[in-house]
Amino acid sequence: MKKILAIAILMMATAGGLNAQSADKMGSDPESCAKYNSLYSEPYKQGNFTEAIYWWRLALQTCPASYKNLYIRGAVMFQTRIENESDPRKKSSLVDSLLWVYDQRILYFGDDAKAGKGYILGEKGVDLQKYRSEDYPSSYKILGESISIQGSQSPAKVILSYMRASQQLYHDGANDAETVMNDYEKCMDIVDANLKLHPEDTVFILTRDQVESYFTNSGAATCEALSKLFSSKFAALKEDIEWLRKITRQLRKTGCTDSVIFAEASEALFALQPTAEAAHNLAYLFLRREESDRASEYLQKGIEIGEGSTELADMYFELAQLTFQRQKNYQKARALALKAIDARPNWGRPYLLIGKIYIDARSEVFSDPWDQSTVFWAAVDKFIKAGSLDPDEADEAAKMVSTYSNYFPNNEMVFFRMLHDGDNYAVGGWINETTRVRSKKL
Repeated sequence: MKKILAIAILMMATAGGLNAQSADKMGSDPESCAKYNSLYSEPYKQGNFTEAIYWWRLALQTCPASYKNLYIRGAVMFQTRIENESDPRKKSSLVDSLLWVYDQRILYFGDDAKAGKGYILGEKGVDLQKYRSEDYPSSYKILGESISIQGSQSPAKVILSYMRASQQLYHDGANDAETVMNDYEKCMDIVDANLKLHPEDTVFILTRDQVESYFTNSGAATCEALSKLFSSKFAALKEDIEWLRKITRQLRKTGCTDSVIFAEASEALFALQPTAEAAHNLAYLFLRREESDRASEYLQKGIEIGEGSTELADMYFELAQLTFQRQKNYQKARALALKAIDARPNWGRPYLLIGKIYIDARSEVFSDPWDQSTVFWAAVDKFIKAGSLDPDEADEAAKMVSTYSNYFPNNEMVFFRMLHDGDNYAVGGWINETTRVRSKKL
């Protein structure tokens, strides 16, 4: 009986506590609180923010701790008014009001389990940077505090805004290179943590690329600075595949492939995970060192394991260049260039290379001067093809067409063989191309 009585007393006390909490939440005038919340909600839902904000203010004054939605909807209303306001002074005042809404939300709902202080600071920092972009120091500080609280739970937009602010502050002389590098590492750790859980998350894939871009273009990402940063961590992380992939990608983007750390990281990565990307990194390394045999070796390895890789076409093309330039194996070089075209059909550069191969090989294929001169028709065809397919190569292709058209057979040579401009003509040998007769005018 005593036990039952004790439980009853405890339940009454708990109920009393909950009622007290509810009363505190609704303020000293619960009836008015409920009324104002209802009166602002209807016009808000209809998009009538002019009317809604009047009742919203009264609800906020009467019971600021009543509902989290007061602050979420308040932010939306001020964001909309800011974006529709053209007067700079009024817009600035509205931005102040928006920031105040975030501060009040932290005051009353900062301990919210799902969207507490860290989350709210992130929203505040992003909006501050969006609506008052000149105040990078403040947004940087707010976003940094948000990230320190949220850690790997930080949203992508918070990370991006933080890195953008870090880059800008470096340009302004307010941050040093080491700070920017630390910010980059901090952001990339969060990105990597999210991609480890969800590798196909397109938002964080794009975020990773943009964070890298901000860092690379900041001016702080010098080879010396990157080498120092990554070398200090190599011993501890040399068996971490994701870290090795990240730093080799960054070193390649910034052109730091001559560094010792790039070589060490690339070789460590290939030993742990012999992917096409890792093989390509090593090929870059040996190309920079002018060790063409080693470069060819790793390009071949990359091709063998790189089916489906976005780098496959590049590897075929680079191996074709090496085979042409260093080995003078013209037929193999053309075969590799054609493989590059198969992997990336609208890429003009391999066609330019094939044209160069034909011109360089003409005396090997033919001993007769006439036959040698017809090779220029086939070569120019490739240059024209490159320019028509690939706008990036159009200027180079046009220069080569102009240059090598001067080596066409002249009118007399064409007439002597009873040919006419526009006739089909088969260039023999292993070149084996059907082209058109075009005479050089005297």
